[in-house]
Amino acid sequence: MDSLTQITLGAAAGELVLGRKIGNKAMLWGAVAGTIPDLDVFARLWMNEIDALAVHRGLSHSILFAVVAPFFLGYLVDRYYTSGFHQRKGVRWINSTIWLLFYIMISSGILFLFRSGSTMSLVLVAVLLIAVGTLLVRHWWKSYLLQHALPPEVTYGDWVKLFFWAIFTHPLLDAFTAYGTQLFVPFSDYRVAFNVVAIVDPIYTVPFLAAVILAATMKRDSRIRHRVNLAGLVWSTGYLILCSLNKLHIDRVFADSLAAQGIEVNRFTTSPTIFNNLLWSGTAESDSTYYLGTYSLLDQEPLIQVFEELPRQHMVPEAAPDDHAMHILRWFTNGYYYVIPLADGTYQFNDLRYGTFGGDEPIEDRFIFSFILKPGREGIEASQKQPDNRDMAKDFQNLWRRMLGQDLVAERSGG
Repeated sequence: MDSLTQITLGAAAGELVLGRKIGNKAMLWGAVAGTIPDLDVFARLWMNEIDALAVHRGLSHSILFAVVAPFFLGYLVDRYYTSGFHQRKGVRWINSTIWLLFYIMISSGILFLFRSGSTMSLVLVAVLLIAVGTLLVRHWWKSYLLQHALPPEVTYGDWVKLFFWAIFTHPLLDAFTAYGTQLFVPFSDYRVAFNVVAIVDPIYTVPFLAAVILAATMKRDSRIRHRVNLAGLVWSTGYLILCSLNKLHIDRVFADSLAAQGIEVNRFTTSPTIFNNLLWSGTAESDSTYYLGTYSLLDQEPLIQVFEELPRQHMVPEAAPDDHAMHILRWFTNGYYYVIPLADGTYQFNDLRYGTFGGDEPIEDRFIFSFILKPGREGIEASQKQPDNRDMAKDFQNLWRRMLGQDLVAERSGG
């Protein structure tokens, strides 16, 4: 899931473990712990893009990391407080600055979620975030910067528990997306992907975040605070269960739709489209053809009426059988990919698990996740393709309309 969601989950886990003992400190350290696994994105600083792709959601997202890392992280935080280092005035100013930047980052994530909405809703959310930020700064000034900071009354074991649950829940949540999470590294590089929730889903994140923020405004020994945070966790779990049930239904619809049209396939995969759990994209594979379709839970028809067909084209003649980049891309896509030769001698490698943007553009311009492959003396060089001059407002409008059950294919064909 996106970073904002993982921060929210980490904060809620921290509150559940230590909130009654140390209040908002539990949320803050939980949020930090929930962010730690995603620091593997900085592998791009010293790796090429394809190797970094293999590293992301790797060791830092494994069960082994979630078990081992909390002992080290818990020791560091315990020493930070027991040594009295946290009481230094300069440290308190630095901490406040870091948490303020942290809040700005969270606020930016929230505004990103609302950017495709109306201008009025975006302005209202921005005003609310500024107001909350002002209250936080006032609280830090009176209760932290101007007062002697006492060490929290917790043990090393308490910190280990907090870091374990805040880190362990991170890869578990990621496993519910289509991207895939290597839970069993270093013993296996198998990518666990349940494909039941989008990587960014405001319906999951916003109520959960609201519950955590509301709980943070209450006293740490308040029963209501504990219940509000628990309500956020119940929402999180319940929404994932609902999405899992949707997944089972969509799989049945996809299988029945293929059978109704007499299409025989070897396998298929389905996953929700971005920002929602109503509209789902599916890709089926036969020996020679891929079949792409979408289905909304609000569709009036019980089956998918139209599948887009693509040849099962995997060949890159210049690539050696053991080419490193091609091996990683095949593994990353679980074999669901479509290669298009381009006029300049390069190739476009398209990940079919995420479907297409839709629209009337040429097929090579409609894939959501693609790579450009450039043959070279030392093998294939691969880099992710960025959308070129796409009308994203139109894309989101089409997504919204299709999500509500409108058949855009029929509209384009005059049906």
